[in-house]
Formats: sequence, C-alpha cells, structure tokens
Amino acid sequence: MLDWLWQKLGLDEASRQKKADLLHAIETVIDGCDGRLRLLPGYQQRLLPGTRRTLEYLAGLPWQRIAPLELSLRSFATDRRLGLLFSSPLSLLLCLKGSAPLQSFFLSASQGDEAWAIMSMSRSETVRFGMVEHNGEVRTDVAQQVVSFDQHRLIDPSATPEDLQQSTRHHGLTVLVAVIDRRIKLLQQMRLDLQTELEQLQLKLATFGQEGRVVIDATGGSGTLARLQPADAQTLRQREAEVQLQLQPLARLTELDGILDVVREVLEQPEGFFRVEAQTICLNRMGVLHDRVDADDVTALSYEQVILGQLQPISRVLMPVHVQRQHLQELEQQFAEELASLEQQQLQSGLF
Repeated sequence: MLDWLWQKLGLDEASRQKKADLLHAIETVIDGCDGRLRLLPGYQQRLLPGTRRTLEYLAGLPWQRIAPLELSLRSFATDRRLGLLFSSPLSLLLCLKGSAPLQSFFLSASQGDEAWAIMSMSRSETVRFGMVEHNGEVRTDVAQQVVSFDQHRLIDPSATPEDLQQSTRHHGLTVLVAVIDRRIKLLQQMRLDLQTELEQLQLKLATFGQEGRVVIDATGGSGTLARLQPADAQTLRQREAEVQLQLQPLARLTELDGILDVVREVLEQPEGFFRVEAQTICLNRMGVLHDRVDADDVTALSYEQVILGQLQPISRVLMPVHVQRQHLQELEQQFAEELASLEQQQLQSGLF
C-alpha cells in the first residue's frame, strides 16, 4: 500500500531516477543551444514536457532494422552492396583509416577486435544518358538516374550490437540539440536579413515625393537623381508590408524568452525536426536506379534515411556496419604502397 502511494506521488526510486534523467537531458539541451537560457526563471519547468516527449520519441525510433554490413576486402567480392557505397577497396580503407572514432576504439586496451558502428553517408543523384534494352530493342540516349554515396563517417563504434543500439539512442538527443541550435541561428539570420531589407525599402521610399519623384537618392549607387514611376513606389510599399509581416514572429528572437520558445517548440514536436525513414532502392553495378530487382546485375540496397530540421533540411543515409581489426589490417597490407604514396603526397603538400 505504501509503495503504491510513493509511486503515485512520484517519490519512489524509479520515478526519482526518471526525473533526474529528464533534468539532465534539459541541461544537455541548454549546453548545446545557449547557456544564457539558465538565467530565465523556471526554464526547466517550461522545457520539461517537451523533453519528456522528445526522449519518448527518440526511444521509439526504429533504428537498425537491417543487418550490419561487413566492411572488408572480402566483402567487395561477396557483397555487391559494398561496391555501390565505395568506389574501390582503397576508398574503403581511407574511410576506415580516416575515422578518428574507429582508430580510438581499436587503440583502447579495453576494447575487443570487433566494432559495430553506424556509417553515415551523403546520397547524391545525377542524370546521364545511356543505352537500355526494352523488349529486345536497344534504345540509346535514354535518361538514367545515377545514385552515389560520399562523405562517409563512422559514428559510435561499439563493442557489441547491443551497445551500439544504446549509444545510438543517446546520440539521437545530441543530434536533435544540434538541430535546435542550427534552427535558432537560421531564424536569427533570417531576421537580420529581413530587417536589413526593410531598412533599405524604407530608405528608398523616403526618396519619393508626392508625385512619385525622387527627392534625393539616399540609397547609394551612382549618386545621381532618378525618376521612378508611381507604380514602383506602390510595389515597394507592398514589399514593405510583406517584410514587416514576416518579421513579426521573428522579433521574439531578440530576447531569451523567444529563444527558449524555439527550443520548447522543437522539443514538443520532435517528429517534425528528426525523422527516420526506411528506404530500399535498386541499383545496378554502375549505380543506375531501377524500379525493381529484375536483372542479375541489379542489387537491392536498404538503409535508413535521417532528415533533420525544417529550414534548409539536412538528409543523411545511415547503415549499421561491422569492422574487424583483422580486416582492417588486411586492407592495409593490400594497399601498403598506395597508402605510402598518399602519405608522401600529404607530407609534400604540407611543406609547400
């Protein structure tokens, strides 16, 4: 009976721990956005409902619904997906060697010889013209969509798939904090740009007389007087009204309360700023997009696409991967000469 009452009042150990986790998450958000927000009274209470909503949303994201991809020299011969993601085994090796988190993982004495990680990539598409066969007829100059992947990064190397799952969920909050910070900066820049445009419009309008004549040109340029039609002044006034309307919701960003409101809005609606979508595309060995797997050289490539933010959204492709220390050493042995040549080139470029 007493335990039920403590739980009802939120005084049991589990409830206290959950509250502590929420407060810690709030401080993580503040650290990543604007530490001055702590000056506002009651900032934690204002962010508490949104933080609870965000943590529940991140915990429910369907991460890693596909099997990890082995990153090794052997995989280039046995798994055609790897050839669609990297141009060559050497490019794979450069990715692994250039990953500071992976190198740090393998250098740690407490870690094992295997690492599970999330590989983040940027997907790009181009159109080229090539030949296709349709119903026994070869057609030339057919537009083809070519998909490629670059900007590979390894995130959160972990000793087990379970550790990676836990780390990924924690990493989600860090990513969302970066999204919030970016949104605040974009909105502030938008306000500055609109304010500058408004001042220029008002300055231009101030040069008009009652009959549409320019009294004095104070807007710069050639410095000569000019005559504009009355309709031009009307157009400027319409634009002035539009800019003023756009500035109204952005005026709050000049105060800490307004910035806190932006943070709160994102936390209360995380699904609008952090989305994970499972996708499967079909590509041939040249990266040409197909509607379905209907040929021997077409491979189905499954991944998770993360879309971050609303203003100028960022999209990244994510895949779970598996790396063994032995496989990394095999790649290094296979391309020892190429690595030495690249290191020499980097050394020479640093000297001149």
